[in-house]
Amino acid sequence: MKLAAPLYLLRHGETVWNTERRMQGSRDSDLTERGRAQAAAMGRALARELALEARPTIFLRSPLGRVRETSLIVGRELGLDPAHWRDDPRLAELGYGAWEGSSWAEIEAHTPAALETWKADPESYCPPGGESHFDLRRRQAEVLAEIAASNTRTVVVGHGVSGAVLRGLNLGLDARAMFVLEKPQDAFFRLSHGAEEKILTTS
Repeated sequence: MKLAAPLYLLRHGETVWNTERRMQGSRDSDLTERGRAQAAAMGRALARELALEARPTIFLRSPLGRVRETSLIVGRELGLDPAHWRDDPRLAELGYGAWEGSSWAEIEAHTPAALETWKADPESYCPPGGESHFDLRRRQAEVLAEIAASNTRTVVVGHGVSGAVLRGLNLGLDARAMFVLEKPQDAFFRLSHGAEEKILTTS
């Protein structure tokens, strides 16, 4: 599995639940005005990137609402027909089970040290009723392999944790290193085989 063509990986813009530090997972929260501005800024920066070389491009996204809205804003900046976006459920965020909708403060109140325990052993720790990091890595690996096999420049709009896992797989990181990768909403990443470059945006 080798990325011979660039892979641009974007996270959705800020949501209301992001500002409240609530776990989203498979549930949705609307983008804030700041989140919409972040999406537009990423779109403008991505347009500059793609204009550097004329070549076919595949546009993939998670089917969750916050990503769909972000992708449409990004697409407007690219002049992209919305029909060019392809939903891939494997790009959805990690499922947090019973934690979804709860803030970290609420989670810690009924499950003390939950975050520290999870950070220490993401391989085996799983939110109650949620998805394991092992399962998330498996579906992200499938997507990455297909993107690599396409040998085509690809844009992906996804999520914080699932996107970090996709990046970590490309970088050859273990689960704990993937867990703590930064997850910006005002920047995105250009991935090449075994490497990545952070691309900052301007509002």
